[in-house]
Amino acid sequence: MTKVLKNTILFLLIGVSSLFGGFAAVAEAPPLSLGSHLAAQGNYDAAITEYKRFLFFHPDDSRIGEVYYNLGLAYKAQGLWTEAVTALRTATYLAINSETKSAYQLALAVTLIATQNYDLAQLELIKVVLRKPSVPLFRRALFLQGVAYIYQFRWEEARSVLQDYTPDERLDALFEDALNIPQKSIKVATVLSTIFPGAGHIYAGGWRDGLNAFLLNGALGFLTIDAVLAEHYTDAVLWGGTIFLRYYRGNTFRAKEAVSQFNLRESRRAAEALLQRLQEIVNTQ
Repeated sequence: MTKVLKNTILFLLIGVSSLFGGFAAVAEAPPLSLGSHLAAQGNYDAAITEYKRFLFFHPDDSRIGEVYYNLGLAYKAQGLWTEAVTALRTATYLAINSETKSAYQLALAVTLIATQNYDLAQLELIKVVLRKPSVPLFRRALFLQGVAYIYQFRWEEARSVLQDYTPDERLDALFEDALNIPQKSIKVATVLSTIFPGAGHIYAGGWRDGLNAFLLNGALGFLTIDAVLAEHYTDAVLWGGTIFLRYYRGNTFRAKEAVSQFNLRESRRAAEALLQRLQEIVNTQ
């Protein structure tokens, strides 16, 4: 009986030791694994909670930079751009070596481009290029520089950067097209609309708006002149000094807007063609 009791106690001790050993193994597991697992499943809120928990309890851990990096990616996946930029900037500052810093800066640049902060993105990318990281990171920095320039319609700068990224002839031809896209002059539209209401819209390709402006201003002008000829001066002041003048000025302003929109559409069309070709190049690499 005593032997059986001893064996039972020994078995319990072994079980307890195994249990605590399991807890210890969990405690010693990589602290980022749970957050990464949750993020991989798309549960970003829970992942962010785990990352913040680690930051609170381990403020001096050597992996702090990696935690902030993962935190930034989780924020980015949720579209929380301000929080993502802040976390990725902190990760860059806390990076343990230059190669890691470059990788974090590239992620930061992508986020800044997504938020249309192109100049800030270029600043981060220039830092990466000047650091001369590994070839994959260097090439990615060139690629992102070109993308940021394209979004800004800065064709020459984008072409110069991407020539070091790829010698693609079709891409170069698209840059040539972008440099020669038709652009309308705001000054010309203003002069045309001043002389002949609606002409500025037609110059910008807006035939319907131009015709509407011509008919409306023509009708108001006729009513004004007709009131003067009929010696209805109060009506003439009402039609001419108030309503006609308002629409006449609006016609000139809208002509300027029409030209701006025309130029923007053409630039965007060129940018989309360039970005599509870049995507094709990336897919074949």
